[in-house]
Amino acid sequence: MRLAASLERGSEYDRRRYARAPVQIGAGLRSGGDDRPSSPINVVDLSTGGAGIEAGVHLECGSRVWLKLPGLQSWAARVMWCDGNRAGLAFDSPLHPAVVDRYARG
Repeated sequence: MRLAASLERGSEYDRRRYARAPVQIGAGLRSGGDDRPSSPINVVDLSTGGAGIEAGVHLECGSRVWLKLPGLQSWAARVMWCDGNRAGLAFDSPLHPAVVDRYARG
């Protein structure tokens, strides 16, 4: 028996629950419970539920981190995937859509 199937992009079957807006934001990232200063990172996409980042620091999938966007308090997140210097974060609590819109407009 053969089954032909394809993934429909942008449909309800998309892996992400939140649409991400492309951005270029200099931000900070620190480990949960870590008192050291934040490491500089670049946020490359942002949604109410998470962010894609580029970082020059080693990140462990599943680790808890705090993202510091300019003008906001630190936001708790979990590292969901890592690929070289890129990673995806899922926020513990969603950002307000107005916050995402503010950064997406630059």
